[in-house]
Amino acid sequence: MHFLGIDYGDKKIGLALGDSEAKVAVPWEVISNRGEETISLFVKRIHEEGIDGVVVGVPLTTGSHHNEKQLEKTRFFIEKLRNVISIPLFEEDESYTTAESIRLRCEEGSGVSEDALAAMLILQQYFERKV
Repeated sequence: MHFLGIDYGDKKIGLALGDSEAKVAVPWEVISNRGEETISLFVKRIHEEGIDGVVVGVPLTTGSHHNEKQLEKTRFFIEKLRNVISIPLFEEDESYTTAESIRLRCEEGSGVSEDALAAMLILQQYFERKV
């Protein structure tokens, strides 16, 4: 099954693609968050890419990047997306994925955006835990 991983942010949204059978996720791209327009874009991309499931990172641990307000915004986004797609949508704790994506960029010299790397880590974590 093909999955889309999402690292939701107020300004940018990181995306990753993955395969549940191979249990492999790769960073894809980063898009600007444009509210309702973004939801429509996801519907289109899910159809075009043949996505079978979506995994969205949720900020369950509070810290410098995570707080109750961000959790509320993310869950609002999830509900809006869930209402317009017909495939399964799962939540995955995104705690520490931003820090890990920064580490990967620095240590591995990756030119990939932190947001896309965070989406990859969210999706990879889901595969390792669930699939």
